[in-house]
Amino acid sequence: MKIRIVTAIVALCAFIPICIFSHTIVYPVTSALLACVAVWEMWHCIQKKDGEDGKENMGSVFLYIPTYIVAVGAPFLAFFKLKAVGTLSGTWHMKNAAAEVINILACSMFLLLLYYFVLAVFSKGKISIEALAVFFMMTIYIVVSFTCLVLLRNGINGTYFYLLPFVGAWISDTFAYFTGRLFGKHKLIPEVSPKKTIEGSIGGIVFTAISFVVYGIVFKKLFPGMESDYILLAVMGAAASVISQVGDLIASVIKRHYGIKDYGKLFPGHGGVMDRFDSVLATAPVVYILSVVFSHTFF
Repeated sequence: MKIRIVTAIVALCAFIPICIFSHTIVYPVTSALLACVAVWEMWHCIQKKDGEDGKENMGSVFLYIPTYIVAVGAPFLAFFKLKAVGTLSGTWHMKNAAAEVINILACSMFLLLLYYFVLAVFSKGKISIEALAVFFMMTIYIVVSFTCLVLLRNGINGTYFYLLPFVGAWISDTFAYFTGRLFGKHKLIPEVSPKKTIEGSIGGIVFTAISFVVYGIVFKKLFPGMESDYILLAVMGAAASVISQVGDLIASVIKRHYGIKDYGKLFPGHGGVMDRFDSVLATAPVVYILSVVFSHTFF
């Protein structure tokens, strides 16, 4: 527990300056680095079982270098594309620029998929199709999520929206844990995560909804001219909590499938990037979608 607390404090100390300079290139650099580490953790997780299946180990430079290029390129593309447009260009121009980023990312993912198929074909059966499929699926999940964090920060009302994926994920995790410890009696999905309870899940949803409302109140105090729709914020918080818990379960079911405890050791006591950001990865795209749809409503 002491290691977990110390790691959390150190991580918070690192997170604060990143938030302060989030309007600069610091944010896409951090997102790109975390995306690369998460991709590596996933590749390392899959290749263990891939090697056990008698297939060629997936540690080929031909596999992961192109993946890293996409993982690094996507957050930087989002940053520079939206910076080029500028926040004063109007909502339509910002949404159009973000749509271009998503289109380029979708095309890049298709080319990456095609490349994986080519790699599988010319490996003559030495590289597992199943392993490549899981790796590609999780690469999309990781890269799109970290790119959405950058899109949120540099998009419409980015100053207000970009922290919400972190608030939603971490408040939900924290209060679901404590509510479950205090009141938990009915298991949620014991086959995937034995310790999670229905009561804990409900607690996470309720407190996350409240935290989003508090978030809106705080920003209204800091920026008196800003309007906040507290009902929509509460709904958004509840949705973020549900998605956050789904993200946690996604990470758990993959770990169980591959028989590992943690994805990595980057955060002592917490695991790797995939362990620490599993909920954020699921929450970020959903918050981004809601921020675009209700850009003139929430704030």
